[in-house]
Amino acid sequence: MIFDFLTEQKGQAALVDSLFFIAIVSTICTGLFYFAINYGLGPEALLNSFYSSDFAMDSLKVITYINVMRDGTPVSLESASTAGPLAEYDYLLALMKEDFAQNNSIGVDTQIAISNTLYSVLRPFDDSIDYIFYISKESNVASSAKYLALIIATHECTANCSGNIAENPGGSSAREVSRVFYSCQPTVNKVLESKIFPNVGKIDSSYGKVNLNDSPYIMGLHTWVSKRIAVLTELSVEGKSDPDLNCSQILTKTPQVG
Repeated sequence: MIFDFLTEQKGQAALVDSLFFIAIVSTICTGLFYFAINYGLGPEALLNSFYSSDFAMDSLKVITYINVMRDGTPVSLESASTAGPLAEYDYLLALMKEDFAQNNSIGVDTQIAISNTLYSVLRPFDDSIDYIFYISKESNVASSAKYLALIIATHECTANCSGNIAENPGGSSAREVSRVFYSCQPTVNKVLESKIFPNVGKIDSSYGKVNLNDSPYIMGLHTWVSKRIAVLTELSVEGKSDPDLNCSQILTKTPQVG
């Protein structure tokens, strides 16, 4: 009888050991599976982030140091051939400093020049991104108060916006989209952080310092994958545009190609 009891105890101990072994193996296999399916995602996301950040920073550098016509028109082979020998060229940053020195502000013509340059520089990605360019008096880049210039570039549908083929059976049903620029003078602090940034997903940003009339300012560029959100789509709708943003459309000289 004692032999049977000992045999039973050994059997129970072996069963418990087996259960512990199975639990340990299961845990290890689960960990290996989780590691395997996520392998490389972290480095890939990091590399994409570095690429996007570098792209935004390089774009900001080009925007400030690119040559433009004195009337704000981007320099191209076509414009250079028709401008004639008396055409005047200058850095876009020089136009900004000159405008600020004369008027203590960034005027409409200079904002048109900035918008034209933004369109030219970012045109390879024009179908996929929207962006915001600004010059701020604040030393804190997170603040949206006291903008010297704030330009929002969005995509807007101009034809076949309903997407209903039945409404246009005899013609093209393709939706036509144009790039539109807005000049904004926010009336509320941090309106971008509260009404735009939380709704557009991942944002790639770059910042730089620029001296205007010997005073330091922050120049920034925010880009994101184009996304339809109400506060941006309503900019073109009279009476529905957000008064906190206080935007008006910029009539650029650059051909708009959707």
